[in-house]
Formats: sequence, structure tokens, C-alpha cells
Amino acid sequence: MDIRELRSFILLSEQLHFGRAAQLLHLSKPALTKQIRRMEEELGSALFERGKHGTAPTAFGTRFLSEARTVVDAFDRLLDRGRQAARGEAGILHLGFGFHTIELVPRLVVRLRKLAPGIEVTLRDMSTAEQVEGLESGEIDLGFVRLPVGNAFETLPVIRDRLALVSSTSSSLPANATLEDCRNEPFVALSGKRAPGYYNHMLRLCAGHGFHPRVVQQVPELTTALALVRAGLGVAVVPESLKVGNFGGIRMHPLKEKDAGWSVSAAWRRRDSNPALLRFLQMLREEVGKQERGKRP
Repeated sequence: MDIRELRSFILLSEQLHFGRAAQLLHLSKPALTKQIRRMEEELGSALFERGKHGTAPTAFGTRFLSEARTVVDAFDRLLDRGRQAARGEAGILHLGFGFHTIELVPRLVVRLRKLAPGIEVTLRDMSTAEQVEGLESGEIDLGFVRLPVGNAFETLPVIRDRLALVSSTSSSLPANATLEDCRNEPFVALSGKRAPGYYNHMLRLCAGHGFHPRVVQQVPELTTALALVRAGLGVAVVPESLKVGNFGGIRMHPLKEKDAGWSVSAAWRRRDSNPALLRFLQMLREEVGKQERGKRP
């Protein structure tokens, strides 16, 4: 017994006429009769009574009709969800992101929900190291990471960022302070365990000035680092993209070192055919293209 036979049975139960039902099903009357007889043989009981006054369901046929409709309705819902998923209109998408894309990713997710409300999106704030691990394990489908990453991933450049120095407004450092001015200052740093690439980037910049920073506190979040700097614990190196305007008592000092900058790219597993991912990538490429056009003179 297959789903086509169940549909034929349901329609015949509604029409109670083999000729009309066969016409609506685009079948010949003998073909429909054969389908119903095959079902009756498989079930071991008659579904219809055929007499002078037409076709009528048996008591068994009436009970079977209710369950048949439930099965066909469930199958239709399954088929509809499958088609939506194949078109990138439904499914599940797991995204990782960091502070660099704290504005971009939510904006894209809102747009995706409007265009494809059937896609369920999960968001996780993760460091680059955590995102790479999540991509490798399948925990996330796409992340926004600092380059470079392994060859196992496809990448799409999204933004450029630079490191900057931050200090308290009560600090004795000048307004145009540089890393060279901070060789004797205590540093607050994002944890090297959580974000090794970011931490090592800061160390390389300081090494370029001939010193190793005296890190007095490592923290898991950059907002915590800003709070400690504001309280006077020391200075910190943060991304320029990190908005410090909401943190009163904080000054940002741009760094002019050439290697203070880096690229942030979207990264996903090669040959990942998740339609929800492909739909998101389409939106992301459109957004990146729009940003690039906006930079042109």
C-alpha cells in the first residue's frame, strides 16, 4: 500500500462514485478499481460495498478513512516542509559570531526571518578558536572568524578591523598615547585560552616595540576589560570596531602599526549543502556587495 492508493481511497470515499473519482484522479475506472481491490486484499477486509444504489463505505472502511486522512495529512505536511527546506525557506541554521560582527549578524538574522520565517536560527557568541572548533565538530554551520583558518573551510571576507589602545580618562597617559608609551603600564587582556589568535596578536604588536606586556588580569569578555580599564586597573588593546562610547571614562587611542589590522571572514565547511546555509550566504554576499559599493567614490 502506498500514499497514492490512500489518496485514491480517500477521494473515492468522498465521491462515492468510481467514475467521478477516477476522472478526478486522472485514472481509468479499471485502474482505480484495481487499486482499491489491492488495498482490500492487503488489509483483509472490504472497504466499500457496491450495489444497485451505488458505492458506500463499509463500517471498516469508515474507521479506516479517519486514520488514512491523518496519514495523508502528515505526509503532505512532511512533503511541504521538505520542499521549503530544499528552497532554503525552512530548516535549522547554527551561527557563531564575535564582537566584530555584533551589528552585522543580528541585522542579517532579522532580514532572514522576514524572508524565510521557517528557518530556525541559533546564535552563539564565540571566539575565533571556539568557532573553528565548532565548525570542525558540526556544532555550528557558519562562523565569523579572524583569518587565516584551515583549508577545510570556504571563506568570504566580510570586514576589516584594527587593534586600538584604550585607557582610563583619569590615566596620566597622553591623548595620543601609543603602545611604546605603555611599556611600563599594567595590561588587561582578553583571555589567551579563549581567544589565542587575538591574544597573540597583541603580544606581537608589543614585541615590535621591544617589550612584553605586563598582563595583570585576563578576562573572558572585552566588555569586562573595558570596565576594569575604566576602574583604573590598567590599559587594554581592543578592536576599533568595539564601540566604547557607552563606556564613560574610557579613551581610545588608534594604533598606527601596519600589522595592527586583520580581516574577519565568514567561514563554513566545504561542500556543505544545507539549504538554510546557502540562503544565508546569498544574503551575506548581497550585504558585503552593498558595503563595497558604498565605499567606492
